[in-house]
Amino acid sequence: MTVSTAAGALSACGGSGGAASQPGGKDAAEGIAGSGFGQGVASGDPKPDSIILWTRADGGSGGQNIKVTLQLSDRADFSTLLVNVALSAQPAWDYTLRHKVTGLNSATTYYYRFLTGAAVSMTGRTKTAPAAGTPLSQLKFAFISCQDWSVNHWGAFDELATQDLDFIVHLGDYIYETVGAGFQSGGNESRHPALSLPNGTKRADGAIYATTLADYRSLYKAYRGDARLQKLHASFPMIAIWDDHEFSDDCWQDRQEYSATDDSTPQTARRRSASQAWFENMPADVQLDLNNPSFQNIQIYRSFVFGDLATLVMTDERLYRSDHIIPETQTGSEIGSRYFVPQDILSQVEAAKMTSTGGNLLSVSVLGETQRAWWQGQMKSATTTWKLWGNEVSLLRMGFDGTVAVAALLTQGLVPQLAGFGLTLSQPQIAQLQGALYLDLAAANTSGATPVVSYTNTQPLLSSLSGGAISAGTFNASIKPGLDAGLPPSLFFDKFILNADQWDGYNAERKALMAYLKAQSIGNVVALTGDIHAFFAGPVMDDYDAASPSPVMVDLVTAGVSSNSLFSYFKNVVDTVPAFSKAKPLIYTTASGQVVNTFTNTLQSFNSWLKYVDSDAQGYALVTLTPAKLSCVFHKVGAVSNGVAPSPATLSVKTVEVAAGAAAVNVL
Repeated sequence: MTVSTAAGALSACGGSGGAASQPGGKDAAEGIAGSGFGQGVASGDPKPDSIILWTRADGGSGGQNIKVTLQLSDRADFSTLLVNVALSAQPAWDYTLRHKVTGLNSATTYYYRFLTGAAVSMTGRTKTAPAAGTPLSQLKFAFISCQDWSVNHWGAFDELATQDLDFIVHLGDYIYETVGAGFQSGGNESRHPALSLPNGTKRADGAIYATTLADYRSLYKAYRGDARLQKLHASFPMIAIWDDHEFSDDCWQDRQEYSATDDSTPQTARRRSASQAWFENMPADVQLDLNNPSFQNIQIYRSFVFGDLATLVMTDERLYRSDHIIPETQTGSEIGSRYFVPQDILSQVEAAKMTSTGGNLLSVSVLGETQRAWWQGQMKSATTTWKLWGNEVSLLRMGFDGTVAVAALLTQGLVPQLAGFGLTLSQPQIAQLQGALYLDLAAANTSGATPVVSYTNTQPLLSSLSGGAISAGTFNASIKPGLDAGLPPSLFFDKFILNADQWDGYNAERKALMAYLKAQSIGNVVALTGDIHAFFAGPVMDDYDAASPSPVMVDLVTAGVSSNSLFSYFKNVVDTVPAFSKAKPLIYTTASGQVVNTFTNTLQSFNSWLKYVDSDAQGYALVTLTPAKLSCVFHKVGAVSNGVAPSPATLSVKTVEVAAGAAAVNVL
């Protein structure tokens, strides 16, 4: 990171060579001329008096530095230069530059560009934040997440670049560390050719994942080569945080999770390489200490203030998090550990881990002790109307009761069969039937792989409803075999957490955070979330397991820009995993040869706090913030067709609102 002050006064700075007399680091005036700036320009981390500017110089051979000049102006034609400084793009940092300009005016638009040899970069436009405490009537920004190069399309960036925004919040998965994975095949735009890695490690399934610094750098170079992403960066400052794919899917600290035993071995060198590549390629006001041998040699959690209207707190939910509460070594796979986890077992193991450490959250935390205390301090000290939380993984409970679900499925199949016996049930009678089936399933013997059900409630009910026409003998001969055939394996008869990699898997810490907000009377807290490849909106409860949970804050979750949807993941599970095949109607049905998504309704039926859900979506979110309300418009984009993104990219929109003073979501 190098630093200069607008209007010509230079401040002290440092680069890879330590303290220097000019912003480019030691010997900044020496070096060769580059050939251009093929990855564009970017700005980020807007403060009232400063901004971070970024580029990467082309033409280096790995030896000499490249001479670059940075110019910044408050005029689009650069007729007046506030900064005109010599910099040095160094091989040690892959010829990337991160330059901080201080001494700027608040809430002001600036223009910047880089020059090397005869080449001039594209012009970037950026904007500083309003001064703290300044009365603001409005703030407009977007939040995005999960932009897989190899899935669907990036048409969203074209649309975002045309908006009138103050900044962009990026919640992680800026790159995907794998190439050639199963979920990255098909349905991709032709302008995104297949990626390859200079090194990489091959997984058992044939996918190759980034392992070295050269691997991660190559991914950022490829992603930044897209003109639409370049245009987005050149249009607005970005406030970015990472999630998992910048290092490794579902990672924690320096551990990867590709197999059940993967995380038994630290991957410190890989983690450090991933962090360095992120640092090199993000316009973020953070520091990386290569002299620190730890994988925690960088701190990216930080906060921003926008006038009197909003405080934005960005957290790091990977580098300090504990192992998943139920480790994969215990279950043999991600099923039962990270996904589709029995809720009672999860709670019991979490409680046991806390007991073993004296009742604290040391071994069951997403944020870690230091960052959690910092988060609490930021929330308590914020004097703005709104407190926004850049939060990587959803805070909303996404649970599922298998026994209730099976009772509903069996009822759905049984009603038309009963009509064949001349028994047409009314809606109240259908509800009675489902209740009887639930009682029978709850009492089933599930000690074996297949449940044994004695229909002691269902059979008498049917006999009474049919006036005795469906006797015990008729039931056993004609109805029971069909019911038994529809039963899934015994493991299905439980309450489950669908995704324990998100906050549902760290329930104790989530409750502690919500308890803190309640105890301190901190209101108007809204999380901006990504990761899960679907749109969600709803209140975050103080305790989802309480008889009457109380809302504390709101979570707004954007779908991935270009990722396989949450629905597609669960569809693949019920299509390919025999144990879950009978749950298919809970995920989808087919009508006239077309797939009909039932998963969205399933999620909402078991989680009343999910006020809005679209489980099969890609897109982005636009926010307009005023003192009275937060308005969020979810833009769902259409699918790629014949390798081309649709134009316009947006297929549909849905607006949700959060009124100041209430932890509630209003779906318009």
